[in-house]
Amino acid sequence: MNKSVKRKNYHVGNLESQLIDQAKKMLEEVGPDKLSIRAISEQVGVSATAVYHHFANKDELLSHLAAQGFAQLETVLGQCQQGIDKKNKMQVISRQYMLFAFEHPAMYQLMFGSQLAHSEMNPTLSTARKNAYAVVEQCVADVLEKDIQSKEVRSAALAAWSFAHGLASLMIHNVFELPEHISKDAVIEKALLGFNQLVKVHLDFE
Repeated sequence: MNKSVKRKNYHVGNLESQLIDQAKKMLEEVGPDKLSIRAISEQVGVSATAVYHHFANKDELLSHLAAQGFAQLETVLGQCQQGIDKKNKMQVISRQYMLFAFEHPAMYQLMFGSQLAHSEMNPTLSTARKNAYAVVEQCVADVLEKDIQSKEVRSAALAAWSFAHGLASLMIHNVFELPEHISKDAVIEKALLGFNQLVKVHLDFE
């Protein structure tokens, strides 16, 4: 298919969303490091110059893409808690967090990678991150029956997020060499059991 035909496949007024959609599609195929403005523009059927009318550079495009990832994570974490007894909420939300990472490894690495971890973060991305984290904080507040702004909730939410993120990252980067007969779900369950045991020990010493 030549470029003249390709260029008929997009609508000028909707180009920004089409670029992000195409970037999202290509992300899982090539990873965030190899994703390029040129490759994205070619797939959409526009020039690279047209892309820069919507995004100042590759990082800005990626930040909007990562913001979509956090919005999706926020939805997943929020929905999985509905109708769940509070004593099981942390297990459920931790499990769903890790499953999200396993199902979208390239997106997950983009969301938390160093490429977008700079002080001048896109406001859209910053807000999306905070909204996703707020779901975890609210879950912890419900479990502890404390105000979401309390020190206890903030500390526990950070611990829960760090636990889930750490295990997800270790498994995505294949730090663990799992035997074929052991599934990721089994590893998650064992890790959750261990985390709960640590929490119980802490509570017993209070």
